[in-house]
Amino acid sequence: MGEWRRAETGYLKASRIHCELCGQLIPGRYWVEVVEGSERTFCSPEHEEKYVSYWLPRYGTAGAASR
Repeated sequence: MGEWRRAETGYLKASRIHCELCGQLIPGRYWVEVVEGSERTFCSPEHEEKYVSYWLPRYGTAGAASR
């Protein structure tokens, strides 16, 4: 289960939020999935679904750290 959030933008604070699946910089709103106290950010709910159904079974959580 996730939710949409809006990235903070400001003159002195640049937004540095990236999708955990594709690596795309997310300038506006982004999708957040909260799992076991940690958050994962995605550019869309479809990328969250692809991350859970494809990336995790294939590479596991250790693969995400090596990207």
